[in-house]
Amino acid sequence: MQRKTVRLIEIVTENNRSSTPTVRSQTLRFTLCCLCSVAATCAAGDNPWQFKADATVKETYDSNVYLQDTDPGVAGAMPAEKGSWITTFTPRVSFDYAPCDLLHTTVSYAPDFVVFHNAHSEDYFAHRGGVTLGGKAKDIVWEQANSIVFTDGSHLGPMFARPQDVPAVGGIPLRERRDALLYRGSFKLTWTVGDFFVRPVGSAYIHDFRTTQKLRAEVPDPFIYVNFNDRQDVNGGVDLGYKIAEKTHLVAGYRYGRQDQYRGPSIFDPTQFADSPFDSEYHRALAGIEGTPFPWLKLAVLGGPDIRTFSDQAHQVPRFHPAEMLYWIDANVTILPTKADTITLFNRRYEQPAFTSQSVYEDITYGLTWRHKFDQHWAAAAGFQAYLGDWQAPVNREDWIYTPSASLSYTWQKLTAELAWSYDWVESLVPNTKGREFTRHLATLGIKYSF
Repeated sequence: MQRKTVRLIEIVTENNRSSTPTVRSQTLRFTLCCLCSVAATCAAGDNPWQFKADATVKETYDSNVYLQDTDPGVAGAMPAEKGSWITTFTPRVSFDYAPCDLLHTTVSYAPDFVVFHNAHSEDYFAHRGGVTLGGKAKDIVWEQANSIVFTDGSHLGPMFARPQDVPAVGGIPLRERRDALLYRGSFKLTWTVGDFFVRPVGSAYIHDFRTTQKLRAEVPDPFIYVNFNDRQDVNGGVDLGYKIAEKTHLVAGYRYGRQDQYRGPSIFDPTQFADSPFDSEYHRALAGIEGTPFPWLKLAVLGGPDIRTFSDQAHQVPRFHPAEMLYWIDANVTILPTKADTITLFNRRYEQPAFTSQSVYEDITYGLTWRHKFDQHWAAAAGFQAYLGDWQAPVNREDWIYTPSASLSYTWQKLTAELAWSYDWVESLVPNTKGREFTRHLATLGIKYSF
């Protein structure tokens, strides 16, 4: 079959040298034959379809649903230290289609049904879908991944009352439970030529918050209403790699992208809605290393300066510094000290528009996890994460969220049970806003069955 396909390509190439309509018609027929031959070869594999399904039930105790340690004593505000049991049911189905090396496809859907037994305002239903395409042909490997989340939750933002304040980094858990549409997509194609590779890449992030927005005048004192502002980030570029060891490459890359933040209460006039002045274009010059230099060490490290060009309106914002040097980092280091242990260190850093105000901040995460497999049934994990939201002026805000965590799991045939715990505590450098700081325990028992 491969010889016939090659011969068809040769015939098409020869016929393309002629420009007569008859020959062009023949060329079209030969091209279709060639594509059909490749498709027939690709589809010759046995059982290219795979179906997977599982279902997970989790029971969680959240000791601080609204992320507030300070009680304002005002009816209608988010209560402090409100605890609740939470039931989550997640069925999941996925289809894999891999007729040959040229094409692998995975389609998945996993809805979350979430009920807060003592805080029904936070109930939500999240549709989670994914489509991944990929494949390889000799020296070329490609992948295009898509994920989409549609959250059907409350259409109203959280409501706080002074001396409360919006929780650190905007209260991400509160945001995730409300009406929203989130898309993430990425593409990469790696072409290896000798000791080098060329890798075109691209990514997209689009966050459409579907909650009601309110101006300050629409919210009575002493309340604070949380608005969520839509945002997006789209970029593309290329990486160049050079092999320095059998499974290790030095990498240099470039990205060009754009970030936008959309309608919200204006930073210049809080009595009106307006688009954010902090839209920007950026250039990133990146360098790093990736691969497995030793059997016990895996590296995926890439980072460099993030050079921004902000909109003309941003230059009118008092005390804003558009020329501030920023950095982008995506680093993962995996250490395998024994066959049963995996240690992962990671650091991520990037600039993005805020989701609760017209502003921009650096989203920075440091993390360490350790996983140990005792035997074929038992496994344990422990970790620590430090998460920082560092705002640019004129916003005076810097929030740290520290999170230790631990888990223990047991697997028997198609059944997995997991007991997990995590604890958040916050340090905020915003003066006189104790409501930004909170503590929270999460304790979860989950059971998963794979069909």
